[in-house]
Amino acid sequence: MLTRSLIRQLDPKCDGRLGLKLIMEKNLQSLNLSQVKELLVKTLSSWVTERDRLNELDRALGDGDHGSTISRGAQAAIDSLQTGNFSSVNQLFAAVGRAMMTSMGGASGMLFGLFFRSAEKAPASEVLDLVTLSALFDRGLDDLKARTKAQPGDKTMFDALIPALTSLRESRGDLISALDQAASSAIQGAQETAGLLAKFGRAKTLGERARGTPDPGATSVALFFTGLAANAKSLSSQS
Repeated sequence: MLTRSLIRQLDPKCDGRLGLKLIMEKNLQSLNLSQVKELLVKTLSSWVTERDRLNELDRALGDGDHGSTISRGAQAAIDSLQTGNFSSVNQLFAAVGRAMMTSMGGASGMLFGLFFRSAEKAPASEVLDLVTLSALFDRGLDDLKARTKAQPGDKTMFDALIPALTSLRESRGDLISALDQAASSAIQGAQETAGLLAKFGRAKTLGERARGTPDPGATSVALFFTGLAANAKSLSSQS
């Protein structure tokens, strides 16, 4: 399973190789509302599936509940997407953010929820193409930066998120290839958090003991972008 391989690769204590290779079958330029809803539902499901493994990472650094928390938020977001009516891509992403903020609580709920909810501040669009996706996510990143003092290298979700968004912004390919590159950047960023000292949260108190385990938040970001890439490819093959 792709996401389990990702977790094993990100955690140096686990065996296995990632072997992430997304084969481009078609050039995908954009997705309609129905496809974006399906893309998000399938991608969010990876957080539900990987709950226990994310908890395992968090036990080494924090309270051991990151997987349970983000799984709860993801399921709430999936329920919201499946029952709601949406007229723009922005509304879909914002619904994810609102569901996560209300169901997760704590710092993770605020940060992940804010990132997605900020989509409603970007120009509305009925299709998701590379330009739109970059605009939605860049708006989310701007709002995150206004709420937290975290910087790249602090062993947080930023260490995977910022490389992924930079890759999206600089991509000149189609949507699938751009997401593939963003996923690779997120994975690398999450991997590198294993060698960092934590600057925030309970992990900050561990000092050198925080080294050797990748940040659960960054790992969750890598899972999300990996899911986006794989599921966009699947949607492309069906069209």
